[in-house]
Amino acid sequence: MKQILAATACLALIACGQSARQDPEPASAPDAPPAGAPQPLQSTAPVVVPVGDDNPLGIPAAVYPPLPSRFTDAAAVTPAGWRTEHAVEGDLNADGRADLVLVLHQQDPANLVRHDGFGQDPLDTNPRMLVVGFARDGGYDLVARNHTFIPRRVEPNLTDPLEQPPEIRNGVLSVRLDFFASAGGWTMFNATTRFRWQDGAFRLIGHDYSEVARNTGETVDRSVNFSTRRVSTVRSSIDVDTPPPAVWTRLPPGPLLTLDQVGNGLAFSPVPEQD
Repeated sequence: MKQILAATACLALIACGQSARQDPEPASAPDAPPAGAPQPLQSTAPVVVPVGDDNPLGIPAAVYPPLPSRFTDAAAVTPAGWRTEHAVEGDLNADGRADLVLVLHQQDPANLVRHDGFGQDPLDTNPRMLVVGFARDGGYDLVARNHTFIPRRVEPNLTDPLEQPPEIRNGVLSVRLDFFASAGGWTMFNATTRFRWQDGAFRLIGHDYSEVARNTGETVDRSVNFSTRRVSTVRSSIDVDTPPPAVWTRLPPGPLLTLDQVGNGLAFSPVPEQD
């Protein structure tokens, strides 16, 4: 990420040939976060993520560029060659100001991969980033950047997992992902994962999962509350007008996972069985 270069008042005076002793003690940087506020993420080098050994289509590695730790709007944080696919505003840290959640989508023609199989051709394998900025002093501090939760499309028979924008409600960030295979599988499902800013990170607090088997009509609806560790599961069928009562279970005690620890949101399974 881009390094923050700030010249101190002392260096500025020296550059002008003045004595630093003539200048009053320098004040805090004007863009320094207030005491107790989350520190903006600092820059790192670009992250390169190859598809892996099982890559019959020859999909190029994904390159996630650095982002500025402080930015004024969506355009200022969107790297060259990327576009702002979704921009959602809402208060995520209970300070009364509208924070900004972005989904950035790369637009590199090299990631449009041609193939002769089922599904979209050419396949758009351009990756995405989920970015969150907390509002402060007319701009935003970068507090989250994630390239794993919204999976990259690498299989032509699978539809785009992100069909809806993220949502902010009551201080909670929700992201829905969808799974549908045009060939090679009967199961279709959607999963909505919820995060709350807590202890300096976005932490997993809820997960709703809804599945349908297209060949049998069997359904599974599961809701997990990670704060109470309670799980509600309803197994039924599309032919049933009134589904059976939910079966309640509990997760073992454990810490709340962060957004980065969840990994691939489409493959994430919060309970041992997800069938």
